Amino acid sequence: MARARLHISAGTKGFSLVELLIALVLTLLLMAGLATVFKASLTTFYTSAESMSSVRRNRLSLDQLGEDLNAACMYLVDMVLPPHTSLNMPPFFIIPNAEIVNAGDDDPKTTDELYFYMDEPLPFEGVLLSASAQQTAADIVLSGRSLDDSPSAYTVNCLTTENANQLEALFKAGFGQRHGLVAVFKDFWEAMYIANLTVSGRNVTFNVGTTPGSAVMGSGTTADIPSGVHHLEGTGVMFVRPARIFQYRIEMLELDPTRPNGIPCLVRYQGLYSYDGFAPDPANANPQIITENVSGFKVYLSADGGRNWAGKGLVATGFASGWNANSGIRGLLDAQLDAVGRPDRKTTRGDEHWFRAIPTLVRVDITTRTATKRTEFSESNDELAYRELTQNMVFIPRHFGLPMN
Repeated sequence: MARARLHISAGTKGFSLVELLIALVLTLLLMAGLATVFKASLTTFYTSAESMSSVRRNRLSLDQLGEDLNAACMYLVDMVLPPHTSLNMPPFFIIPNAEIVNAGDDDPKTTDELYFYMDEPLPFEGVLLSASAQQTAADIVLSGRSLDDSPSAYTVNCLTTENANQLEALFKAGFGQRHGLVAVFKDFWEAMYIANLTVSGRNVTFNVGTTPGSAVMGSGTTADIPSGVHHLEGTGVMFVRPARIFQYRIEMLELDPTRPNGIPCLVRYQGLYSYDGFAPDPANANPQIITENVSGFKVYLSADGGRNWAGKGLVATGFASGWNANSGIRGLLDAQLDAVGRPDRKTTRGDEHWFRAIPTLVRVDITTRTATKRTEFSESNDELAYRELTQNMVFIPRHFGLPMN
């Protein structure tokens, strides 16, 4: 039987081996180019995202700190006399270059610590509904009764049950007995400490009580006596946690198991003011994290409109050397006042509430870094490095430069 023959004409000849190799090389070169473009695009995406994250973290931390600084040294309990403070624990001060514990090789080694006093208002107000046996102290004296007989009870509508429950929780946590929880009546701006408190729905009823520390401060009520005035029903009532002290600093926190030294974070602590020094509230022993991956936190002061900054370039640390010494931040601020201050305001010495009468610029520099190291962030592009971003905030806090009288 005849075999079939495969006949291939000259016009239907296939690719030669050389042509296939050339096509393969061209394809590989094209794929390599596309891979390079893809990698560059991916790298740009990641680096841009991390840089934007640093900007966002900086902005959030500055917003939070700005709100606190605007309320720094706000005195609500006594609008005439500032609170009594100690020389070793003033209502506003900075400790520069404090050591950061457990900092790793790539972590910041020092941080500024910012401290300030505040009578902290709760984020809601109430409306006075009634006051039982509403008699002033003078009324009771004229009636012949004892001053500490039957102190007036006040019922306040807190507008929501959540607000009323929050007030009760704070009182039970010790703010009534230990710290003092204050009701401020806005018709006459009278601040009275709450001696006891009960809740019914969105209403709270309380009696006024003894002012903590009245024997030391020389102001406030020394016994459970009624108000000095008749307060109008319908007036607004503000609730205040008095004598709070706040601290900002960088701290290493164990948030990532792959980072044994922790992550440097800007944190915020708060506690009850004490002559003996700062200590966070036991119930708030863990700090509030303002932002993560912070590699720098610096605070400077200026009394000459920002021409000079007290604390910039300072290497001293501690309260005595870094803040209070003539070569410390306060001493450098005094030198500015001596040069450009008002005739009656040439120094901050002798008055721990000096900032109330001296317009003072506060500058905060916060430096954040990317969460990871990349070669793209190094100057030579051949070693891993962080990209850092520094932003600053300069302003006069709301309660600076406003004399008490």
